[in-house]
Amino acid sequence: MRLLPHLTKLTAPARRHHHATDERPGPSPTGHICPRVQLALQDGTEREYLLDGPSTCPLPRDPHARYEPRVHLAYLLAQQGHDAHWLARFADLPLPAADRLTEAASSAARAGHAP
Repeated sequence: MRLLPHLTKLTAPARRHHHATDERPGPSPTGHICPRVQLALQDGTEREYLLDGPSTCPLPRDPHARYEPRVHLAYLLAQQGHDAHWLARFADLPLPAADRLTEAASSAARAGHAP
């Protein structure tokens, strides 16, 4: 009966496929270096945040770099031309953080790294 193997595949736990960068820090084998920026968010403490998403930078081994979805979203929207005041309101970020993200987005566009 063919139904049983099909149900087994649907109910089996997913297997995790390891990314090539899982075992070592730094740039991936493709040479991609995850862009980062220093920001102080609502708590006032300045930290290093990743600008790319987890699919591009799957496992940053640097314990000081964080992924914050609002920072990533604001960075993408800044690359599309939104200004810092709009980003601060939309993504609920402090204005100085939104300013840094727009600066990082314009630097990436000048360097040819914009999406």
